[in-house]
Amino acid sequence: MDPPGAGPEAFAPFGERKGADQMNPLKKGCYIARYLGPRVVGLRARVYLANALGSTRRAFRPRPWEDIDLASVMSRQVPTDPADYALFKRGDPPEFLFSLGEPPVVPQEMQDSDSERTPPLDARLDLLAENRCVYFMYTPSPEAIDWHHSPFDDTRGASDKMWCEIPDFDPAQGDLRVLWEPSRAAWSIDLARGRARRLDTATGELFWTWWDSWMAANQPFQGVNWKCGQESSVRMIAAGLGFWAMANDPATTAERWMQFARLAWATGYRVARHIGYAVSQKNNHALSEACGLLLISHLFPEFRAARRWGATGRKVLASELRRQVYEDGSYVQHSMNYHRVMLHVSLLGLRLGELAGDPFDRDLYDRIGRAGEFLHQVMDVDTGRVPNYGHNDGADVLPLSECDFTDYRPVVQAAHFLATGRRLLPTGPWDEDLLWLFGPAALEADRDEHPQPVSTGFEVGGYYTLRRDDSWAMIRCHTYRDRPSHVDPLHLDLWWRGLNILRDCGTYQYYIPGRGDIERYFKSIAGHNTVEIDGRDPIELVSRFLWLPWPKARVRHYEPRNVAAKWFEGEARDYERCGLGVRHRRALVGLAGNVWVIIDDLFARKWHRATVRWHLLDAPWEEQPDEHSIVLSTSEGKLALAFEGDPASAERLAVVRGCDAPGEVQGFGSLYYGRRDPIPTVEATFAISWPQRVVTVVAPGETASASCTERTDQTQRWEIKADGDAWIMDLAKPDRVAERIILDHHAAADEATDSEAGS
Repeated sequence: MDPPGAGPEAFAPFGERKGADQMNPLKKGCYIARYLGPRVVGLRARVYLANALGSTRRAFRPRPWEDIDLASVMSRQVPTDPADYALFKRGDPPEFLFSLGEPPVVPQEMQDSDSERTPPLDARLDLLAENRCVYFMYTPSPEAIDWHHSPFDDTRGASDKMWCEIPDFDPAQGDLRVLWEPSRAAWSIDLARGRARRLDTATGELFWTWWDSWMAANQPFQGVNWKCGQESSVRMIAAGLGFWAMANDPATTAERWMQFARLAWATGYRVARHIGYAVSQKNNHALSEACGLLLISHLFPEFRAARRWGATGRKVLASELRRQVYEDGSYVQHSMNYHRVMLHVSLLGLRLGELAGDPFDRDLYDRIGRAGEFLHQVMDVDTGRVPNYGHNDGADVLPLSECDFTDYRPVVQAAHFLATGRRLLPTGPWDEDLLWLFGPAALEADRDEHPQPVSTGFEVGGYYTLRRDDSWAMIRCHTYRDRPSHVDPLHLDLWWRGLNILRDCGTYQYYIPGRGDIERYFKSIAGHNTVEIDGRDPIELVSRFLWLPWPKARVRHYEPRNVAAKWFEGEARDYERCGLGVRHRRALVGLAGNVWVIIDDLFARKWHRATVRWHLLDAPWEEQPDEHSIVLSTSEGKLALAFEGDPASAERLAVVRGCDAPGEVQGFGSLYYGRRDPIPTVEATFAISWPQRVVTVVAPGETASASCTERTDQTQRWEIKADGDAWIMDLAKPDRVAERIILDHHAAADEATDSEAGS
């Protein structure tokens, strides 16, 4: 579910850049060739050339559904009379995730589990009966569905143009991602799940009411909902699951078997003829479209193109999985949500290979296993949530349980089972994914004796975690070899008792006509927990989704195993590379009692203004300006954040929440696409022209502080206090040539005991 970008707008200039001039075209072209590579540039050029020459328009000539002559697209021996074709399909259906017309029976204890999704399944089915659906797994439509209209901003997409003639970004059209959401057809999976749970709903009639409406409004290859091959593939996945569950319903008439076949063929044609563009994007588009081709060729082997489509899907899925999933299980798109999309389509694709009797190579299963383990290691065990990191467009390809959109336990459990044949997590509502994908026997499978997540470093992807008793942190430190989505060098996420205390702001929306400042905020350095210099980003946004040059950072020290204190040290030089000459080093220390210390060292050669930001859990807070701290009142108790600088203290310490002034957006978070909520954001601003150290303490309780108590030519001694406890930290004096920041650390009580013993 990558951002839209099927046309030249993908490389078009975007908006203003704070404190930076627009990159000159020659430099930009060199960067594009260097970072994206000649193959991608060539693939993209072919797409543009095909559009310019009209070959794309000729290939995708719009036509009514009835003009898709099944006799011309199916093998000769296949009957094309509706009654005979339905009989043919029912008589020898391919092996699928469950038997034709017999969705899996959901165990009663699973049905009795409290739904975390909002609204719950029965309410979502009631909405469908009112001709309304749920957007982005959270927001009910305020009005009856119109397949080309956004009910949230009254924008409208074209319904009478060929998909290749529709622009990516048009103020009258609004955000394509919003327009596309109903056509992703999560409602089709809801109806299948409602039937599996034997809910008192006419699921078959509803299913066909919705698909009849969609097909009437979206003739083949015409209109905004055909614009993206990935959207077409995801729609087909949902349609396939729903249709297979409804196949024996009286509403599934012989004519509707033909109707579904036409939908499948048009989707396969749309994807297969343009999958080169998906491959050129080097992201989950290629995987999703490959899975779509595998599904269509599996369910409709009678299509003349089925074997060719299946071979293409298999080849692309295998090659792209090997390229897109890094060796350590992290993912090429630097996004937790897109990581889940990758796993969903890959899980289904590999399952289809098994069901066809032609499993994929073992190394792909191992890669999926590592990708699932990555999510497990960056997951909060109490909630199943992960950092809201990278692009989050609300995508959930296989919403097969009543777990909330933010809960990643379903995909972690399913990925581990695919790779090992065993369960990883304890029994819970997330197991419904196992039931749908692997059958009822999977619910009885043995569980691995797997430890809880531990402090782990993913060196290839640049993710590092530190875990204490009731809290844990994730920090980013990465030299990108694939396109970054957000600018966040040394960003830090902090969790305590299931609460995301220091959080990533998310994405909100990809396109907001007239408010480029809001779009930019969520992906800029100002929307992350790191340091901003002079109110600008360290790299340039040269198009809506392309930053150049790609960021560089390196790990200096990582000590995840120390019992007394776990720590990380990293360095980012992007503000140095861009001409400002500022180097940023960050150390993160996890002490006993869930006390966390963040040390930011900044090295400059002339005057700059540095702003350290912490985006917080939305909870009541109290500022304590005399103590350079605030106290956050959470559902799990109070938490203090304290700040100190050396040699200069902050010239401004403020909490900003929900500031929406043009050009000054700050203090918002977005867990669900299209939803923007105000959150408190702490800003500590320093004027620097020499090495500056900023120390932040985050600790349970009402008091916390940091103070430099001793200095030598080479070292500093800092005292950290938190609710009656104290620690001594010996740090190297801030210096560009210093090999490390943290030299030693111990509880202050240990030093007092040693002193008494010596006397």
